[in-house]
Amino acid sequence: MKGMRIMLAAVLCVAALAGCSAAGVRQAMAAPQKIGESLRAEAPAPADVEGTAKAAGSAQSPVAGSLSLPQERMVIKSATLAVRVKDVSSAFARAVQLAETSGGYVQTSTESVEGGERADVTIRVPPHGFLPLIASLEALGVTSTKTISGEDVTQEYYDLSAELENQMEVRGRLFQLLKQAVKVQDAIAVEEQLERIGANVNRIKGRMKYLETMTGMSTISLSLYTDARPASEGFINWSLVGHGFFRAAQILVSVFFVILQVLVAAIPLAVVGGAIAWGVVLLVRLIRRRQKKQKK
Repeated sequence: MKGMRIMLAAVLCVAALAGCSAAGVRQAMAAPQKIGESLRAEAPAPADVEGTAKAAGSAQSPVAGSLSLPQERMVIKSATLAVRVKDVSSAFARAVQLAETSGGYVQTSTESVEGGERADVTIRVPPHGFLPLIASLEALGVTSTKTISGEDVTQEYYDLSAELENQMEVRGRLFQLLKQAVKVQDAIAVEEQLERIGANVNRIKGRMKYLETMTGMSTISLSLYTDARPASEGFINWSLVGHGFFRAAQILVSVFFVILQVLVAAIPLAVVGGAIAWGVVLLVRLIRRRQKKQKK
């Protein structure tokens, strides 16, 4: 068991070097040979350990041979194109025809007529037909916007390939250790490492598949449009009439609220003023009656 733990530690050290360069990976993979010599001196069953090393070595070679690296540079090509045309429908049909002739296809498309006819198309085309298709699409009308870009991902693909090879070799060695595990805790420790290595392998394969897909088909984002046409106006502009009625209603409501506020403020004053006036009238009448009585 002591020998198995030492072997597990050696495999984990190799896994930690997964992100190194190709030369570093080779050096890391050579390290277990030296560790194997020390294991043969310490382990109670050296024949089993030596057999394990041979089995691991035989499992490594198919993995290394299964990886195929690209012969040419891997470049993700994309372009954005805006073309003003006379008839969007006919230009769109022609663009679809050109894409299929170039070996590509329309991935998405949307059409609208608000403010003028417009169609937005996303075309996927093989790299060899990328530039010829752009030239053909520009001939549909007058090009107002054109952007072409390319991203070289060759180095990233090489690094991912080396990392995948390393992870596959480490996983093969972990499987051999799992077969030799006697204690439950040793088996659990190896399975945890296998789960981590498996997640790394899936991540690397997914990224490599994405790069292969994006470099295998280039992307062209095409916009076809016409100049905006003003809407024809009738003898009566009902929109303007409706806006006038709405504005008049707003003014009437505002005037009504102003009058209501004035009345609310004036009513108490009117009551007080009326009471004072009525008292003055009564006082004047009383004074006149007294004057008449005095004259008699």
